[in-house]
Amino acid sequence: MYKLEGLEGGRLKILDSDIAIKPLDKSDREIDRLAESYCLTFIGESFSKQDVDETAVNLSKHTDYPGFRGFKAVDGDGSIAGFAYGYTSVPGQYYREKIQAQLTKEQEVVWLISCFEVVEVAVNPLFRRKGIAGNLLDKLIGNQPHRTALLTTGIENKAAIEFYQNRGWEMLQNNSPVISEGDLQIIYGLNLEEE
Repeated sequence: MYKLEGLEGGRLKILDSDIAIKPLDKSDREIDRLAESYCLTFIGESFSKQDVDETAVNLSKHTDYPGFRGFKAVDGDGSIAGFAYGYTSVPGQYYREKIQAQLTKEQEVVWLISCFEVVEVAVNPLFRRKGIAGNLLDKLIGNQPHRTALLTTGIENKAAIEFYQNRGWEMLQNNSPVISEGDLQIIYGLNLEEE
């Protein structure tokens, strides 16, 4: 397991960048900044105001879910280098239901009874390959009251697949149409009691 090496006073020295890992702020201003960071990470520089607005609505909704927890990585200039968040997975949540439909009954019992759902791990392309994603994920799933954690990633996202497998996440399902047949996902699980 990757440890928070070099963490001093809540700050992590990564290459030549001074990065602080901080809890997410649920304020509207912060949600807008996170939405912009999300769009830059997953859409690229061609994102629109509508993309940001829709993402902000979704992020804001998630902050009210039970067990919400999130962290951001901020550079010395205050720019968001990345963020990660999740919440307690409970019956009735949209994505929980989508994931559950892809699992076997045995997997449901093991993985969904006391589960933290990792919703996003996003790192600005300018800050990648510097250990930020690992630090954010460690902070997010550390000291959880849940037994397990689940997340999904696209089957084409080779960097994410390698990242999660190297960190001990178990592939529960592959080529799963969690949302649609056109966007197949891998469902990963991590036993938090073994961490």
